[in-house]
Amino acid sequence: MLDERKKKILKAVVHNYITTAMPVGSRSIAKKYRLDLSPATIRNCMADLEELGYLTHPHISAGRIPTDKGYRFYVNSLMERKDLSSEEKTRIEKEYSHRMNKIDQIMEETSQVLSLISHYTGLVLAPNLEKSIFHHLELVPLENGRILSILITGSGLVKNRIIETEETLPKERLGEILNLVNARLSNLPLKRIKEFISDQLKIETSSAKIWELMNQIFTWDGVEELYLGGRINILEHPEFKDLARTKSVFQALEEKRLLAEILNRTASNEGVKVLIGKETRCRKIRDLSLITSVYRINGRPVGVLGIIGPRRMEYSKVISLVNFMAKIVSKVLTNLSHTAKSLSEEKAERNVR
Repeated sequence: MLDERKKKILKAVVHNYITTAMPVGSRSIAKKYRLDLSPATIRNCMADLEELGYLTHPHISAGRIPTDKGYRFYVNSLMERKDLSSEEKTRIEKEYSHRMNKIDQIMEETSQVLSLISHYTGLVLAPNLEKSIFHHLELVPLENGRILSILITGSGLVKNRIIETEETLPKERLGEILNLVNARLSNLPLKRIKEFISDQLKIETSSAKIWELMNQIFTWDGVEELYLGGRINILEHPEFKDLARTKSVFQALEEKRLLAEILNRTASNEGVKVLIGKETRCRKIRDLSLITSVYRINGRPVGVLGIIGPRRMEYSKVISLVNFMAKIVSKVLTNLSHTAKSLSEEKAERNVR
C-alpha cells in the first residue's frame, strides 16, 4: 500500500507524462506541483515507486515514466473525474440531430465522433445478428432480379442486404414467402433460423429458388462488424514516431477480428471498462490502452463502443466521453427500434385488412 506522499508523487508523474510525453524528473515535479517536498525527497520517492513497479525509466534518461501498474493505480485510486464540457456534449448531440435510420450509418458516425472529440481512434462493434431474435422480414424487388432484404430483429436492429437471384420471382410469390417466413420464424433466435428452415419450413415449400433465397438472407459469417474512426490520429502522438512501432500498431488496427474479440471480452461488464497495455492480452497492442462501454437497445446490451490510444492517454476525459457516448447511442438505437417496430406493425395491419 502506498503512503500519501508516494500517492501524490505518482499522481504528479502520471499527470506530467500524460501532458508532455517526456520522462519526468524530480526537479520538474518540484517546480510544477505544490507538494512542499524537496527535489531530493521526490527523487527518493520516485526511486521507491520504481522499485515497487509503478514507474520505470528509459535507458537513455534519468526521468521516469509510468508502468502499466502505475497507470492502473492512477485510474483506480488517484484520477480525478473530468466531465465533458457543455459545449462538447452539445456538439455530440448535434451530430445525431439529423435523421439516421440505418444501423451502419449510426455505427460509422459514432466511430467518427469518438475519434473527433478524443483525438484518438474510435471503435464501435455492431450488434451480432446471431445473438438477436428474429422479428420481421421485408423483401423489395429491384431491377435485374435483385431483391432488397430488410431483416428486423426483436431489439429493432435493421439489417439491409441486396440478394442476387438467377431468376426473377413474381411479386405475388415474394408475398407468399414473406407471409410464411414471418408467421413461422418470428421470435426465433437468429442463430437457429437455418436449422429451423431445414427441419420445419421445408415442409411448406419445395421450390429450389425459394431455398436459395432463404439461404442467402439468413447466412452471415457470425462476426460482428467493426467500425474504426481516426486511425491516423495515432501518428499525432510522439511515442509512435518510430516507424517500426507505428507499423505494428497500424497492422493491429487492420485486424478487425482480433479487435472484435478483445472488445467482446469487455461486453459483459457494467459501466466503463479500462484495459491498459498488457491487460488487453494482445501483444500487438501492448503499447495501447482501450476504454470501452456497452450500448443498449431497450435496456438490453447489444454492442460495444470505445476508444483506443496510447497508454499515455487522458484517461479522465476519455472515460467520461465513452460513458456519455454509450448513453447517446443507446438512446438513438432505442428510438430507431421503436420506429422500426411501429412501421412493421402498421404494415402488418394493412395486410390483414
